[in-house]
Amino acid sequence: MEDATKANLEPGGMAAAGHPKPMLTVGQQIAHMKSKGITFDLVSEEDAARHLRTKCQFFRIYAYRELFDRHVGGARDGQYANLDFGHLKALSNLDRMLRDALLPMTLDIEHFTKVRLLAAAEDAGEDGYAVMRDYLGSLPRTQLDRVEAELDRRMNDPYVGAAVRKYRSDMPVWVFCEVVPLGMFSGLVKFCADRWGDEGLRKVHYLLKNTRSVRNFCAHGACSVNGLLQRGSSARPPAALVNELTSAGVPKRLRSKWLRGGRMVNACSTLYLYRKVVPEGAARSEREAALRELFGAVEGSGVPPENAAVAALLFMKRLTVAIGMLD
Repeated sequence: MEDATKANLEPGGMAAAGHPKPMLTVGQQIAHMKSKGITFDLVSEEDAARHLRTKCQFFRIYAYRELFDRHVGGARDGQYANLDFGHLKALSNLDRMLRDALLPMTLDIEHFTKVRLLAAAEDAGEDGYAVMRDYLGSLPRTQLDRVEAELDRRMNDPYVGAAVRKYRSDMPVWVFCEVVPLGMFSGLVKFCADRWGDEGLRKVHYLLKNTRSVRNFCAHGACSVNGLLQRGSSARPPAALVNELTSAGVPKRLRSKWLRGGRMVNACSTLYLYRKVVPEGAARSEREAALRELFGAVEGSGVPPENAAVAALLFMKRLTVAIGMLD
């Protein structure tokens, strides 16, 4: 293991006993990166140290190194090729901007899907109570128990507790929509879509699963762009998204290339669903402005365009144009 990783520090600065992944000081972190071939030309070592101490921890920013190739053979075998700390810093910033753009979009999607559901309920002549009784009556015992437990838990919630307590014994659909988490709300969307034969609402249900994943990673500040193309068993893009891109003339080879990882599928599905359920207005204009700022930052980041994260983000830009969200 590299010299930079040999020093094991316990609280108070005492040496620990040979842990394979020790905690490093900021100076050791920089030495470790240099041993891996990472340069400090775009950002000085002093500025990098300041950034690591005050802006972004090492474990997080170092994760973006996986987006760069390594030398094979020769004196620099195994070291990263053409990777500067400035590139890591830029990718970390793009990741933040992506989260900042997507998180409000997921909240808008949830809000306007509720509006869409209640409008459909009115069109179907529902009174708002019978549909909820029938929905709860349709649930398997284990799923019903989870819903009941969630409602019980929220009875003392400082935000929705009063509504839950008032309507706990016979809850109308408009209250249920406001007091349960997105996953439970999505189940109601599916039930109502089937009940009313609403194919558009059914498509929304399936896309909401992707939106839920995006909201969770954004809310928890998780890294995303370091693994946008990671394959996963649940990475198949929704048919509605594929059909939209096909109609917009996006070639199959590009769809297959970029829509193959769970993170990418989730993000692109969220962009597509936003375009479908959020109407023109102030909220949408703000989200579109955030996306333009993100894509502008991607193009001006200084990270090579062939980098997987940059290329994937530029595909997202192409997607927003293809679905008519940005021009």
